[in-house]
Amino acid sequence: MSLPNQQPRYKSTIKKLGKLTIPSSFLLLFGCNTTSLTSESSALETANNDCIGKVEQHTGLVPLQDEKLPSGVVMPQQLGGLCKGQVFVTTQEITIWRAWNSEYRGSKLGKWWTFDKPRGSISQYRRDNVICPSYSPLDMLVSCKIKVGTHVVVGPGQSAKCSDYFSYPASPTNQIYLAEASNTTLECQSYKGQFSWRKQPNSEAKLAESL
Repeated sequence: MSLPNQQPRYKSTIKKLGKLTIPSSFLLLFGCNTTSLTSESSALETANNDCIGKVEQHTGLVPLQDEKLPSGVVMPQQLGGLCKGQVFVTTQEITIWRAWNSEYRGSKLGKWWTFDKPRGSISQYRRDNVICPSYSPLDMLVSCKIKVGTHVVVGPGQSAKCSDYFSYPASPTNQIYLAEASNTTLECQSYKGQFSWRKQPNSEAKLAESL
């Protein structure tokens, strides 16, 4: 408690500090640091907002909330992989699909799979699953069943820069990351890709010719 007609010590100290002159260089330095931190926060928010879609729940998969994601699965923008993901464990056999490269046998049972059999145009399949042409020609297809008790990561695709000429944006389509498919799958069936051409509508043909 302060005595009558006597200022408290903390008020006296504040007055003394108020009389001090703060160098402009210090203010400039402080201002630069604040801007830098703000810029980093904005960059992180932009990266998060770039991710579209959500991790979908599928029959036969139970989420493992405390399981850490493997490194190299969820990636920054333009680097492919997933933009977010969740680890699940299989409680029943689940059929999954993978388009692969016949020129490389190791591609057959790779790490990236889909829940649905590929249908429609190859270009749309690439876009939905963010598969750059340089990754694979997609001339073969394999379907397998995942064994019960297998850990997988599921999530929507991250954007990918395929070349200096084009990139694929992030996709809401969920993909499956399976670390060791050769040990965790069974009843695999391969399919060979063949030419199958459909006549293009005139409106689309004119648009393609103008590109």
